[in-house]
Amino acid sequence: MINSDDLFKKIKTDQITFEELDAADELASFRSQFVIEDPDLIYLDGNSLGRLPEKTKELAQEIVSEQWGSRLIRSWNERWLEDTVRIGDKVGVVVGAKPGEVVLADSTTVCLFKAAVSALLSKPTRSVILTDDQNFPSDIQALKAAASTVSRDHKVVVIESNGLEAPVEALLGAIDETVALVSLSQVSYRSGCCWDLSTITQKAHQVGAKVLWDLSHSVGVVPIDLRKDEIDLAIGCTYKYLNGGPGAPAFIYISENCHDLINPIAGWYGSRDPFGFDPDSQPQNDNRRFLTGTPPLVSTLLIEPGVDLVIEAGVNNIRSKSVALSERFLFKAEKELLPLGFSVASPVEHKKRGSHLSFSHDSAMAIGQALINEQATIPDVRPPDLVRFGFAPLYTTFGEIEESIDRVKEVISGGGISRWKDAMPVVP
Repeated sequence: MINSDDLFKKIKTDQITFEELDAADELASFRSQFVIEDPDLIYLDGNSLGRLPEKTKELAQEIVSEQWGSRLIRSWNERWLEDTVRIGDKVGVVVGAKPGEVVLADSTTVCLFKAAVSALLSKPTRSVILTDDQNFPSDIQALKAAASTVSRDHKVVVIESNGLEAPVEALLGAIDETVALVSLSQVSYRSGCCWDLSTITQKAHQVGAKVLWDLSHSVGVVPIDLRKDEIDLAIGCTYKYLNGGPGAPAFIYISENCHDLINPIAGWYGSRDPFGFDPDSQPQNDNRRFLTGTPPLVSTLLIEPGVDLVIEAGVNNIRSKSVALSERFLFKAEKELLPLGFSVASPVEHKKRGSHLSFSHDSAMAIGQALINEQATIPDVRPPDLVRFGFAPLYTTFGEIEESIDRVKEVISGGGISRWKDAMPVVP
């Protein structure tokens, strides 16, 4: 067992080999449940887009051929009407929600906008949205849009960090009676730093503010218990560690304690009688009121196999392996990559980060392109100088950790930086 104390102590030493670690991995069998056509390819970008589950391939064929192709519009009555809620409930299991509190809806940014506006409207005497500079840029854009939508007096205040760790004390000090909403990404997309949900939420509630968490970089790989931590609102994508596929619909969580919140983008699918076609129809009594238009059914249905795998493996087990993978990579990188011009750009303490590690380097873009094009290794780059390595425990192995370090070294020693120094891909 990787999470045994004796084994874990050896991960950051040379006393144990990657073969021994892979042999002790209780999640190793899950790798075979993903499409891996090139066994030489090392994929360390599951924090951006998860691999394709084998069952999703089969399901896609069934959806297109049977549910759409054969049953046509009859599928609405046979199953489609309930699928956004049914699969949402499965995501709810992963994040510690009650049935009905999570629904699959729109894109992550649209879900965030809906949740933010609804929270602001519920606090009409308050004008501040509080966030930090490690939040995802799209989130900050959406929060600014939400603020301007509600009134010209509303504003977004961005707390500065040191770029590595969450600015906990500064943010706690900024939460006062002027704050309507605190909105943060649980795990930072850049550094991987991880907020403690309960600490921030408790302080916000003490002054009467609501909290909205973006779980995109944590759901499926970091244990989350939204009800235990008394979270008001949360959103998250499904295409990273939940392996739902590119552009898969996001989810939105509204605590049952926030039953008075109103969806600011009302639409027929969130109404009490969608097929009554009444423009005056009232919203649903439950969280389906936060649905708007016709859901993208094909991509919605394709989320389910990846969520099922996470539930089967167990998030606590996934987290244990995630920590082990990242600790092993960090141990190797500190010895072999830091002398080559890299520096650690993530919290060193594993309890303070999610499931990816960032390293800064002056030639980050060239290194990333050389790894992809010459070394069959896929990390990603975040300008101007970060190379991110993401660890998806359901399919990443310790052997890949070891080999990826060697491939990075080969890029440096083999002139890869010079060959790719002018590369500027649209998707880094």
